[in-house]
Amino acid sequence: MRLKLYLLLPFLSMAVIAKAQMISGRVLADTCNSPLAVIITTYSGHQAASDNDGRFQIAVSGIGDTVRISAVGYKTYLLPIRAIQADHIVVRLKQAPVALKNVQVTAIRDHKADSIALRRYYAKVFNYQSPKLTDAMAAPPSNVPFAFVSIDLLKLVDVLTKKSDPNYKMKQLLLKDEQSAYIATRFNRSLATRETGLKGDSLNLFMDKYHPTAEFVRKTNDYDLIMYIKASALEFRKHAR
Repeated sequence: MRLKLYLLLPFLSMAVIAKAQMISGRVLADTCNSPLAVIITTYSGHQAASDNDGRFQIAVSGIGDTVRISAVGYKTYLLPIRAIQADHIVVRLKQAPVALKNVQVTAIRDHKADSIALRRYYAKVFNYQSPKLTDAMAAPPSNVPFAFVSIDLLKLVDVLTKKSDPNYKMKQLLLKDEQSAYIATRFNRSLATRETGLKGDSLNLFMDKYHPTAEFVRKTNDYDLIMYIKASALEFRKHAR
């Protein structure tokens, strides 16, 4: 009985293969006709994928089977097999609409809180004290006559080269960023646009040219700051002609 079954298996396999038929085609994007990489399956359980040119070939069980073509970002396409088509099939997939929820982004910055956090994080840098000329001077030894002051050459070198010290450079950079953040709380693009009507590149040029110092902003009230912006805008337009 087993021998008969083994003898029948090859014939059964050949019958299944004979029953399954191959169809081929190409998958393109509906809007631009560019080839798409897709996954192709059939209800009968066959699977395939398209190549870089969008071409595919897959076996179907025959009439009544359905080919399912899917790709990321596109609507799934169902192709019922009503007749075995020998011709090349061209399938055009339509893009699937993507519904995104509204996202509201609000930027709330507190320059004082930012400065405190920054100073805590870079405490070592902010606490750095650059050497002074008086640090290089010391009282003369008691056993040296007619000497009024002695100079520590190593400390003197530190004084003369302090601007090259990484801690000094870092501290100056952090202080500059801190001042810029403070200025931006009062002299900013929204205020300048409201008072001058400038936009785009013109606004960028205006902001760069008339950017006030932190000391000026610190001493100026809101009214005087607006008057400064308006007067600067008149000067800016005069030179732009």
